[in-house]
Amino acid sequence: MSTVTRRVEIALPATGTREWWVLYLLAPVVLVGAALLAFPTLVYDRFVWQYLWGPVVADAAGQPVTYEGIRAVRGYNAVNTVTYLAAVVYSLPGLRAYLDALDVTYDAQLAYGFAPIIVAGGAMRALEDIGLLGDYAVLFITPSIYFVVTAVTVLALGVGALARDRDIGSIPSTVGLVGSVWAVGAVGWALWYGLSMSAPLRVWVPVATTGIALGVTALYYWGASVVDVAHLRHPLFLLAVFGQLWDGAQNLIGVTFLGYSPKLVVTNLVYQATGFSGSTFVLKLLVTGGIVWYLADAKEEMNHTWWWLMTFFIGAIGLPMGVRGSLRMMLGV
Repeated sequence: MSTVTRRVEIALPATGTREWWVLYLLAPVVLVGAALLAFPTLVYDRFVWQYLWGPVVADAAGQPVTYEGIRAVRGYNAVNTVTYLAAVVYSLPGLRAYLDALDVTYDAQLAYGFAPIIVAGGAMRALEDIGLLGDYAVLFITPSIYFVVTAVTVLALGVGALARDRDIGSIPSTVGLVGSVWAVGAVGWALWYGLSMSAPLRVWVPVATTGIALGVTALYYWGASVVDVAHLRHPLFLLAVFGQLWDGAQNLIGVTFLGYSPKLVVTNLVYQATGFSGSTFVLKLLVTGGIVWYLADAKEEMNHTWWWLMTFFIGAIGLPMGVRGSLRMMLGV
């Protein structure tokens, strides 16, 4: 540990204390607020509006929008991609502190309990793409949807902790129940809409994307039994591999058969550079495989909580994209 890191840790309040939470929650607000006051045009017009909030408004409107002469277009760009990634990284200490306060057990049950809420988030994003959410659409566009899903998850965790303390349930089962009800409702709404359309549903799309992801995950599981690396078959790794490959599979199907293009900046750049319809799938397979290999090898050396959070988020990033893409393509959107 470096001298600078040691001094920072000594200066900061202990993680999870009231002072730590105040500093953790208020620091970004104070920094952004100070920047807005000092450089309003540069920070808001040229950064927040053009690259962050403007694309959300444009997505909800279904067309480019203009503010103070600055045009914003829907979709991901390099700036908001990096910003969202930084926000996810910054959220991890807060999530850990909250989970520690609830005295949760970081195991596969907790991860699989979270999965239905993540699926529900992807389905809600697809409903927004379809145009079914009306005035509430802006709540389910990146990054707003992250706050909505986080709020539901935090509340479900709290209810789960109360149920556990009263011996009437557990945190994973409560979170899983909340997520399952939400996911079934969102997917059911999408199916109801699709059945009411004159055009037939492309049911083969979710069957193909899910089948590809499951098939390659099964091959991974078989291959992991051959390689002499401990923990490669851990249930969290199966969730991580499946989530990322489902996203890769929906890109593969969409680009190859339906004329879609990858939405994320990096994967679209790779596709544009190679012209290969399976580039996203191959990229995700290689990158996910490398990360999983590293985390499996480092499991005994890393702090278990951080290991769990890192492994879980690999799957949590890919899973909703697989749901969203599969539903959109099934409905022809």
